[in-house]
Amino acid sequence: MNLLLSQIRSRAGLAVGSALLSACASVGPGPAVTAGPAKGTAVATPNLGLFSSIKAPSDREPVLKLAARGVQVFRCEKRDGQGVWVFRQPDAELLDATGKVVGRHGANFSFEHVDGSRLVATIVAHEDAPKASDLRWLLMTTRSFGKGAFDGVTHVQRINTNGGMPPASCDAAHAGRVLRVDFTSDFLFYTLRATPAQ
Repeated sequence: MNLLLSQIRSRAGLAVGSALLSACASVGPGPAVTAGPAKGTAVATPNLGLFSSIKAPSDREPVLKLAARGVQVFRCEKRDGQGVWVFRQPDAELLDATGKVVGRHGANFSFEHVDGSRLVATIVAHEDAPKASDLRWLLMTTRSFGKGAFDGVTHVQRINTNGGMPPASCDAAHAGRVLRVDFTSDFLFYTLRATPAQ
């Protein structure tokens, strides 16, 4: 009888252990295995402070957040009798929340998504970053082209910058040379706020 009870308990323990292992295996990363946040999912509005000049208009809402990783391109030119590093263009990859490359950020502050949609942006406001060695934070207005993640985007913010600033000056030996300075940042993409349901 004791042997029979022992076998039943042993089998019950194995069944419970198996069920627990099965439950753990079924709790996967969920949405994290997808392509990352798609347009239309909840994206938090950044806390920029009461008097920030780079806030998006109140009738806009963020619908997409991508990270940028790349360089800012500068060229050594003579201005007012001295050599300075003049900004030429950004050159960066755009990554989703999983770290997957989903687009590029380049000349004329353009944004190109792998789905074929793209933006051309114009800077309308800026603020100094918390550190002088980091790129300014920006608000841009955009024109969108093509259907996809960037369709309907009207504003873009560049925030959380790290790096990207050139030296203050360059000498005659560097005249005409190009400098590529590493940077990272976050970009938030805004569309017209959805009308609340009546």
